Amino acid sequence: MKKDETFENYSGFKDIIEIAHLLNLTATPEKIVETVVNSLCTRLGKRARCAFLEGEDLTLKYWAGHHSCPINGIRINQKSIIWEAVKKDEPINITDSSQSNGFVHTLEVPVNIKAIIPLSYVDPITNKENKIGALIVDSGIEEIPISKEEFEYLQLIGHLLSAIIGRAHLIKGLMTSCQWQEKILLETAHNFRNRIVVIGGMARRIAKLAKDPELMEKAMQLLKEVEALEKHLEVFESYTVKKEE
Repeated sequence: MKKDETFENYSGFKDIIEIAHLLNLTATPEKIVETVVNSLCTRLGKRARCAFLEGEDLTLKYWAGHHSCPINGIRINQKSIIWEAVKKDEPINITDSSQSNGFVHTLEVPVNIKAIIPLSYVDPITNKENKIGALIVDSGIEEIPISKEEFEYLQLIGHLLSAIIGRAHLIKGLMTSCQWQEKILLETAHNFRNRIVVIGGMARRIAKLAKDPELMEKAMQLLKEVEALEKHLEVFESYTVKKEE
């Protein structure tokens, strides 16, 4: 297949629109990443794979196209040029094997010619850049360079992937924060109710045993305040029950 014919397979960037549509339908990035690498393999006729940061490691997770050995779970060599792209957050298009001189390959069958697109997003709350990993695309043993048009296209796909994963991380963080705040509120409400019960019991006992009319009246006023607080607390707790249902 000629290069022009290959580019026609994704001219118009219809798949970018499809991926953007998926972004609005799901907060689960795994399925979309899998869809993207398979789409790249089909449309470009090349191999595609993604590596994600896991602590101090950069691990291959998703791939499409023929690879000479299983690559799932393989950790990218720390001296690989892929790490270089991720650390600097700069896309690299290796069109000549000399560009990777001085770097170490990870796969058993070295791939000299490839495009590396780092994945990262900026947290809108902290304004901090979070590195995710990298998208790697190549033609395998044929070692056909990624064209300029293909490289630009891959960078657009990389931005979309980063947005998808970034949104998922943000939603997860917000949910964790909300759950933690809800836990604190519920614990506070529980402790508050316990104190109200104690105060209410004391007020009732004082009102019952008091012989001084003034003291009895004050005890009854305190009891009314406690009962009002109990009603407010019941309303607050009912919101939580409805939310769980």
